[in-house]
Amino acid sequence: MRKIVIVGAGASGVYLSVLLKQKYPQDDVIVLEQNQSPLKKLLATGNGRCNLSNQNMDQQYYDSDNLDIVQSIIQDFDMVSQMKEIGLYCLYQGHLLYPKSEQALSVKNVLMQRAQEAGVLFLYEQEVYRIECQNQYRIVTSKQTFHADIVILAMGSEAGKLSGMNESRYHILKQLQLKVIEPVPSLVQFYTSPVLKALKGVRVKGTFSLMENDKCIHQEKGELLFTDYGVSGIAVMQLSSFYKKHHQYQLYIDFFDELSHNQLCQYLSQQSSLFLEGMLNHKIASYFQKYQDLPIQKLAFLLKHYRLDIQGIREAQYAQVMKGGLSLEDVTYDLELKRYPSMFAIGEILNVAGMCGGYNLHFALASAYRVAQAIERNVYVKNS
Repeated sequence: MRKIVIVGAGASGVYLSVLLKQKYPQDDVIVLEQNQSPLKKLLATGNGRCNLSNQNMDQQYYDSDNLDIVQSIIQDFDMVSQMKEIGLYCLYQGHLLYPKSEQALSVKNVLMQRAQEAGVLFLYEQEVYRIECQNQYRIVTSKQTFHADIVILAMGSEAGKLSGMNESRYHILKQLQLKVIEPVPSLVQFYTSPVLKALKGVRVKGTFSLMENDKCIHQEKGELLFTDYGVSGIAVMQLSSFYKKHHQYQLYIDFFDELSHNQLCQYLSQQSSLFLEGMLNHKIASYFQKYQDLPIQKLAFLLKHYRLDIQGIREAQYAQVMKGGLSLEDVTYDLELKRYPSMFAIGEILNVAGMCGGYNLHFALASAYRVAQAIERNVYVKNS
């Protein structure tokens, strides 16, 4: 009988515990979690609907220091069939995959039910301080010490208010002399100048461009939300994944991306005395009233190229994911640590960050699936 310890009860850790305990019921599978309950971040995924995956699954939607490994892992995992294996019925809505219930709670309940049926042991409020390498691995937590034959690092990242904001996860990696890429927030909101507080709560559909030195870094068509600190919304979240420190970016808003410049000029020339009413949200129309004396050509240009200077991105507790983490230089294609046999890393602790649209949850579960296969192939078969 072997002992397997999984550090972290997020989506990747819980799913892996199910796969391993179902395959090897005779082995002890223990999941250590620093919070008081499992899968807290999962419940917020997709605004509570749990966007599991995307039909357009490709490495181009990820940021990492080894996209070849990422591509291998995501392409090797069929989310629909694997979720069916554990009893979760999923359907595509356009390109996005959701549970039929459209509730993240359903995903949590199914995963935990399968884990409990299999006999996985969950221990909570167990913050791991360090991992020592002796004849077995020795995992020291805030409450006790565990010994394990196999260790899986599934600690996630500090992104989001539900993940636990301490940075001990990175200290553990550094104690093991592993390479850690500096974590920075991603899929997060922008601080801007000016802050259009009069428009707080207003949503606008259009095309949004992240610019630097008159060069378009990335462009997103979708929705933006004005806030009392800057801007939010799915389009902004996507653009934030291209943000880098020590750069001076601007955000350009095209309020009329369905119209050419000349077409917009024609519409503006036909406007009544109610400036922009019926063309834009009332609050936006009121904000732009100060520009009503501009020549039509200049006004049209402003409405299609409205500029906000980006002052920075919001902090980790507001982010969906973190770019950075354990470098993929330190792991094999099976996500086994090159320096530590039978120690693996999965999910958000790795330097892999996807865009919005189910990419991060797909990688989290796909990485767990890859390690389950590797443990069967490399650990159990070798030692049988």
